Amino acid sequence: MLNIKTVKNPLVTDESKDGFCFRSSCSQSLTQKQLAGEMTDWNTSFTEADYLGMLSVMESVVVKYLAKGYSVELPFGTVRPNVTGTCANIQDGFALGTGNHSLGFLFSASESTASSVRAKLEYKQLPPDIRAEAKIYRVTALQSDASESGDLSVASGRTLRLHGRNLNFDIADTAQGVFLENGGGISRVEIYGRRGTNIVDAAIPSGLEAGIYTLSIVTKPGNTYFTAKIDSEIKIA
Repeated sequence: MLNIKTVKNPLVTDESKDGFCFRSSCSQSLTQKQLAGEMTDWNTSFTEADYLGMLSVMESVVVKYLAKGYSVELPFGTVRPNVTGTCANIQDGFALGTGNHSLGFLFSASESTASSVRAKLEYKQLPPDIRAEAKIYRVTALQSDASESGDLSVASGRTLRLHGRNLNFDIADTAQGVFLENGGGISRVEIYGRRGTNIVDAAIPSGLEAGIYTLSIVTKPGNTYFTAKIDSEIKIA
């Protein structure tokens, strides 16, 4: 289900003209293993293990050509690498990982995919955000040179940077703070390099067991606790 909220539009100054905009998030995720399981229901002779193997091969090939700078066409759309950043002079070159020079990826659905999803889209309108509610917009990993990386495969002890709004919290209250969670339980971050309203730098607890984690932050601006989550997965090496 696609969850849709109406929030204040930060890009306009006249609230009488498009003063609000829509934001959406997915309420569920389909893992690669679940995808392979779904594919076995199509009454073919392939097993779930066969499909997992096919997906693994496809991943290797797609990653190989994305790294070569290719635009890769998939059955449901096209994915391509995309760089962003700024420089002072036109002669300056792009250097991935320095300053704000970063790599991202763009996906364009095929017309048949887009048409099918438009016709079948399941969505739900949620109540508008409470003004003081915390929101996480993105998470990055801090490099040794203080630049930010979108690669969230990191070791314990590394620092994650949370970008959002209303992120400040009372560190003395153990119910508040940044939390990492997986099937083994929930770990609270105890060390912070920065705790601001819009940016929080949180150090991954030393000795945290390797695995895939989800991240959340709990705040209490008044009498009510708020929990903000983000879809990004943190892979602790």
